[in-house]
Amino acid sequence: MHTLMHLGMLAGTVLLLAKLMPGVRVKGGWSAVAVALVFSVVNWATGWLVKTLLVVPVLLTFGLLVPFVTFIVNVVVLWLTDKIVETFELRDGKTLLISAGAITVANGIFQVVLR
Repeated sequence: MHTLMHLGMLAGTVLLLAKLMPGVRVKGGWSAVAVALVFSVVNWATGWLVKTLLVVPVLLTFGLLVPFVTFIVNVVVLWLTDKIVETFELRDGKTLLISAGAITVANGIFQVVLR
C-alpha cells in the first residue's frame, strides 16, 4: 500500500510540475504514472551507486551533506527518467534542478506524513 501511495504522490508531483513549469512536458496522467514507475525503478537500481559515490563527502562533512545527497540522487535519476520515457521532457538544466528539488521536498513531506 505504501508503494502505491508513493507512486501516486510522485505521479501527482510530476503532473503539478508540468502544469506550473513551462519547461516540464508530460502527455497526460498515464504518462505521469509511467514517469513515477520508471523514476522508482531507476532510483532503486542506481540510487545506491550514487549514494555510494557520495559516502566520502558525507563523512567528511559529518553528515551535513545527507539532505543534499538525496537531492543529487534525484537529479541523476530524474535526468535518466527523462532520457528513458519519451512522453516526458525536461527542457533544460534549470528545469531539471527545480523539478528534482520539488520531488525531493514532496518525498520528504510524504515520509513525514506517513510516520
